[in-house]
Amino acid sequence: MGKIKTWLKNELWVGYNLFEKLFLLSMLLLQIAVYIIVPDTVIGIISGISGVISVVLCAKGKISFYFIGFVQTISYLYLAWTNAFYGEVIENVFYLVTMIWGIFIWKNNMQKNEDGTSDVKAKKFNWWQWTLSIVFTIIATLIMGYFLDSIGSNQAYLDAATNVMAIFAQLLMIWRYREQWIWWIVIDVICIIMWFNVGNWSMVAMYIAWTINAIYGWYNWSKLNKEQTDNTEKEITDEKL
Repeated sequence: MGKIKTWLKNELWVGYNLFEKLFLLSMLLLQIAVYIIVPDTVIGIISGISGVISVVLCAKGKISFYFIGFVQTISYLYLAWTNAFYGEVIENVFYLVTMIWGIFIWKNNMQKNEDGTSDVKAKKFNWWQWTLSIVFTIIATLIMGYFLDSIGSNQAYLDAATNVMAIFAQLLMIWRYREQWIWWIVIDVICIIMWFNVGNWSMVAMYIAWTINAIYGWYNWSKLNKEQTDNTEKEITDEKL
């Protein structure tokens, strides 16, 4: 039990600066305030709160985000199905499968810190990876949008865009690339529009929080990548000496 408490403390509190702690608390309060002002379903508030916690953990590079993410994914899948966002349903089924895969990959690629915490080892794109990623995203969105429109999906091409980009961003997250956050930012903005159009304010609030967090995620993973690269180069230099 003591080891579990220490692990939870390290994952959820130790190593967070004041901004990160205040950000997490403010985003949770935003979800609760929206729920009070514009009452939603219990599933909606569960999805919103677990979603805020999981993405903050991901932005910090904490492997525990996967476990909270299971709760968010299952609850969100239900909401997407009831609102006929079939692309979102497909996307979240994909999440459930890849989360298990991601746990094992991240577990083998964590860096220990002096304060007892652990961060994922972050990577970044080169120019040709950027090019291929953008071309793939555009082509796949057009193909899936046509398919979803043919089966009567609500807001088919917006749904397709979030679906394609989220699947790709999820893979980048599992493979530990910081560029995932660029795709998440675009996805979150589109999803704000989608859920605003159907009047689900818990989901609008959650995606606003996710957008802010994705911007911070880009910053933090860029910092992690630079620090880890500098440390690796220093270790190589020390070995040569």
